[in-house]
Amino acid sequence: MEEHDQQILSESRAIWDANAEAWDARIGSGGGWQTTLIAPTVERMLGIQAGERVLDVACGNGQFSRRLLELGASVIASDFSPKLIELAKGRTTDHADRITYHVADATDEAALLALAGEGERFDAVVCNNAIMDMPAIEPLFRAVAKLLKPEGRFVFTVMHPCFNGLAITMQPELPDYASTPTYSIKVSRYLSAERTMGLAISSQPRKQFYWHRPLHILLNSAFASGLVMDRIEEPSLKTDAPAKSAFDWANYDMPPLLFVRLRPARR
Repeated sequence: MEEHDQQILSESRAIWDANAEAWDARIGSGGGWQTTLIAPTVERMLGIQAGERVLDVACGNGQFSRRLLELGASVIASDFSPKLIELAKGRTTDHADRITYHVADATDEAALLALAGEGERFDAVVCNNAIMDMPAIEPLFRAVAKLLKPEGRFVFTVMHPCFNGLAITMQPELPDYASTPTYSIKVSRYLSAERTMGLAISSQPRKQFYWHRPLHILLNSAFASGLVMDRIEEPSLKTDAPAKSAFDWANYDMPPLLFVRLRPARR
């Protein structure tokens, strides 16, 4: 990684340390998209079996890591923010004998490989909604290809690069004489890979970095690292509950998140 990228990475870590307590307070032990959308979809795609060894990359406050413990897994969890790891450890009271937390940078292939231990591999790796926060993704994919057992699987979730990001505008419209609004999303740019800054939750004190990558960059980076894709999901947020506002994702027939499952290529 070039010196400029290292500076951005250091700044990003400082931002996440500053935002850690606000995120921990908001996410807590679940709720919101984590409970209604992310966890159910990722659990189904991972298919965790009791006794499996799982790596949770960019674990944040450890909310999903603790869910993996409930499913019977043995977990190694990592994040590049020391503050988030501190908060994750503080929240882990049950099954603490089956989890270890580490400060590790997901853009550092060697640091990720060291998490496995000498000669060890994982049955599964997961990375929830963090790839868009990383200045480089190739080291993660390369590491995962080496860390997984031959029949292992890697599931990652990311803000859907086609429909959700800082280049989209939600557009609720009520044409003349229409009884119900139409809901569309305007996309102002897509193909350009770029870095932007924004707020994920209103209570965080500092804006965070986002790295937008179109699908061909995102997925080809995984394929070039020796991984193949065997499942993709794009669940909607449609519910029976009434939408809270015109800008509620439940109104839109478009997925806010992309879920991908990868496996090591057979050689």
